Amino acid sequence: MRKSLKKSGWSVGRGLKWILLVVFAASLANAEDTKTVRSYPLPKKGALELSMPAEWRCHLRQPPDDLPPTITLAPAAGNSFQVMITPLWAIRPGVVVPDREEMRKLVQGTADQAKPHAMEETIPLREIAGASGTGYCFTATDKAPKPDEFKYMTQGIIRVGEIALLFTILTNDGAEAALGGSLEMLKSATHVAGKLP
Repeated sequence: MRKSLKKSGWSVGRGLKWILLVVFAASLANAEDTKTVRSYPLPKKGALELSMPAEWRCHLRQPPDDLPPTITLAPAAGNSFQVMITPLWAIRPGVVVPDREEMRKLVQGTADQAKPHAMEETIPLREIAGASGTGYCFTATDKAPKPDEFKYMTQGIIRVGEIALLFTILTNDGAEAALGGSLEMLKSATHVAGKLP
């Protein structure tokens, strides 16, 4: 055994160093996957809670007159993706949160508008099921993105309890994990009525 190890260029010390390196790399990967739950106040409508990677940057834009805010998420560094989320609720009498069929129609209309600028000949809708509601989305590829623009767009709406989340996820090549993580974040979103962070 000792002879074969020596002949192959391995040693017990080198083997131990390799194991430690693998364990260290795995711990770094787990650190990068660390998620945090962030709470966003909704004027007179409680709060929206989103679980996301801790390193994602966040910006909340709150318009006046208690209108719904827009949450923008981006990577800690670079510009490989951007996520924009606007919660929707009945902000005045006569305004209702869209039901399942209305959501499908809204997303289909947006997909139809995107089609002339997309590489895809057809843009199918995809149903998404969340923890407290369902929704629809589509993905389209820009025919000719400019250097400072994104190549892919995923857009849709999902019901989260008493509210709905209108979302746009913009990505470039190599950001597939961010797209998947963003959709998982939306599917696990929670609306906490009457709660403020």
